[in-house]
Amino acid sequence: MKKEEITEQLATGRMSRRQFNKNLMALGATMVMMPMGSRMTQAASEDHPTVFTWEGWEVPELHAAYVKKYGSSPNISIFADEEEAFAKMRAGFRVDLTQPCTYKVPIWYDAGIILPIDTNRLSNWPDIIPSLKNIPGTVIDGKQYFIPTDWGQTSVLYRPDLAPEYVNNETWGILWDPKYKGRLSMADSLIDGVMVAAIYVGAKNPFNMTDAEMAKTRAALKEQLPLIRFYWGSSSEIEQALASGELVAATAWNDGYAKLKSEGINVKYMNPKEGAMTWVCGFCLMTDHNPAKLDRIYDYLDAYMSVESGVYEIVEYGYGHGNAKAFDQVSPEKLKELGFSTNAEEMLSSGIFQEPMANEPALQTMFEEVKAGL
Repeated sequence: MKKEEITEQLATGRMSRRQFNKNLMALGATMVMMPMGSRMTQAASEDHPTVFTWEGWEVPELHAAYVKKYGSSPNISIFADEEEAFAKMRAGFRVDLTQPCTYKVPIWYDAGIILPIDTNRLSNWPDIIPSLKNIPGTVIDGKQYFIPTDWGQTSVLYRPDLAPEYVNNETWGILWDPKYKGRLSMADSLIDGVMVAAIYVGAKNPFNMTDAEMAKTRAALKEQLPLIRFYWGSSSEIEQALASGELVAATAWNDGYAKLKSEGINVKYMNPKEGAMTWVCGFCLMTDHNPAKLDRIYDYLDAYMSVESGVYEIVEYGYGHGNAKAFDQVSPEKLKELGFSTNAEEMLSSGIFQEPMANEPALQTMFEEVKAGL
């Protein structure tokens, strides 16, 4: 692929940043700055803290109060997943805040890269949904190491017009249906790939499998491999493929459903009989943070935790937000359209909650072997 084609695919969302960098490296090129329209990673400013986050969560609407107070966004750096973020930070990349999901917090704590957060400095902390304040592994020795801001589910996004038999038979099994060979997609990650297979085969605890359950999960992934059109690394890949009919079904997050519905695409978001997977992401204060920027760090956290941020995230992305009051500002009709219950606690408790994965290195090796056809 030519360099111009790679750049065009990044700009149109048909290639993730991770894939973009891999292709450039294959061409012997490197990329220092990765602009994507309004989601451009801005030049570093010595006055602002650095936030290490997911693509899409860097937009100023999610921290508008910070922009209003300081005139611009903080320094933003994007990671493709937490494994990449962890590796970069362990290699010496210094940031002030990082936005992992809960299952990574105990691992990062054990690695010594995060510090407790003083919730007394956060005016929006009292409005955070109560069950999110004490997620196992995020409160250690009575100290808060994680601020929950974003939540949702990993489930199946599919085209009911192309797979009508699944409309009243919602199951992860659609992703193993041989009649849709070449029209299925799975996330290229442990948490949204391997754990989905573990749930599908009935592992009692997908996040702490027995040897027998791991063997069944591996067998399921091998069975699925020839059916998969591609493993996705960017949600835009599956959104476009589902819209065109290239894909019938894929693992996805809530934002994909919200986006395609808003574009008038006939899609449904499953509540699989085996259980959807519930995730919560948020912020950790890094050990390497700059103490001189601590006030701005807390101001950024508080801005992201606000009702205004929550309403934007719910309406525009279809994700849940940590601030309970944000849901009161969205109409019941809109919540229903986005697939939300009007009771946030009810929805949070309805899925299989993500936990730290036991034997993660072994699972990663297994996944890579399966993808390689071994």
